[in-house]
Amino acid sequence: MKPILRRMLFAVTAALFLAACGAWAQDGAYPDARQLVQRVQEDLRHVMHEDARNHKQADHCEDALKHLSDFDKGLANNRFDKDRLDAAIDHMKKVLDDNTIEARDRDMLTTDIEDLRHLRVDRGNM
Repeated sequence: MKPILRRMLFAVTAALFLAACGAWAQDGAYPDARQLVQRVQEDLRHVMHEDARNHKQADHCEDALKHLSDFDKGLANNRFDKDRLDAAIDHMKKVLDDNTIEARDRDMLTTDIEDLRHLRVDRGNM
């Protein structure tokens, strides 16, 4: 292969590689996991505001939100913190176990917990 063609091929390959790296860095390593965390946080806020008088429920929701937020910060820095995720799941289970909540909200949080467990097993590779 002629030297000029080799240089052109190398330049094109390098440009494609850099473009792919830029797209990856923009989305981060865990974009699907971060979307799931955002959805779960919205669901928890919904449940927390449905019955604002239930302080125990609000405390469990706030604890779960804190751990999810910390977990998400780690994802933003390309770190998968299983312990934070486990803590969030545990607090969400307390919301279900220790409180009386609407059936649709219970179903919603149950689905969220199952999705977070799948995320944990897959280590964010959804």
